[in-house]
Amino acid sequence: MNAIPLSTRVPLPAPLPAPLPAPLPAPLPALIPATNLLSCERLQLRAGKRLLIESLDWQVAPGQLWCVLGPNGVGKSTLLYTAAGVLQSASGKVFLDARPLDAWPAGMLAQMRGLMMQQQVDAFSATALDVVLVGRTPHRIAGSRRLTGPWDSEEDVAAARAALAQVGMAAFENADVMRLSGGERQRVALATLLAQAPRLMLLDEPTSHQDVAHQLSIMRLVRSLAAQHAVVVTTHDINLAARFATHVLLLSPGDAKAGPVEAVLTTDNLQGAFGCGFEVVPNAAQRLFVAHL
Repeated sequence: MNAIPLSTRVPLPAPLPAPLPAPLPAPLPALIPATNLLSCERLQLRAGKRLLIESLDWQVAPGQLWCVLGPNGVGKSTLLYTAAGVLQSASGKVFLDARPLDAWPAGMLAQMRGLMMQQQVDAFSATALDVVLVGRTPHRIAGSRRLTGPWDSEEDVAAARAALAQVGMAAFENADVMRLSGGERQRVALATLLAQAPRLMLLDEPTSHQDVAHQLSIMRLVRSLAAQHAVVVTTHDINLAARFATHVLLLSPGDAKAGPVEAVLTTDNLQGAFGCGFEVVPNAAQRLFVAHL
């Protein structure tokens, strides 16, 4: 076989440069032992110039249901919003799963913690099912459906419907949320949190606008959630806290008491926090606190 002259040979293409390795994400710092899901260290909270909480050290672990109690304006909602990363503290640190809260990427943070707000504001009409499906957003952006596949998968719709059923709103999935009562709208908000299914659940007065039966059913549901999540609830109902909470954070101006419910809910502690007298009414099922001036 005759060799091809060098002048007629087709030159081989130059080799492609080796691809640069993708930059590794910076490791998230872990500064405290990962025994608690939520930790606050020397946390100070203010509303403008008014001091709400001076220096709070507080830990919440999976399996616990904390009820946050205290008089109006003491900082209960502010504490929840700060723990969720919605508000900034005046000083101190908040840790989520042993990492500083502000070190979490937004998508991962949305899977780790969820906040049910005290007031729901709807700017336009939407069905209850569509509102609850918003809770599935962290699972969409974290998975392969970010670029391909349907926005609402069968799994998402099934999770949203199951959440509505858990709060007794299954029959309202096609109802306009702007036409629901205050209590019904609050239960849709709770269903949205259930569909999100974060490890840390923060609920700001979930029993507000609810009748007595729904208050009990909601607190029973919230207590059951603590089996697989860490749960924090603000409430003004001392007896609901005594009945369902495992732990209580009792806030008062310049003071905070935290611990197991039996240790914190005493007549002396309640009188110091609320500025009125309390007595315990004997009851075979639970302690009942009655306030008096």
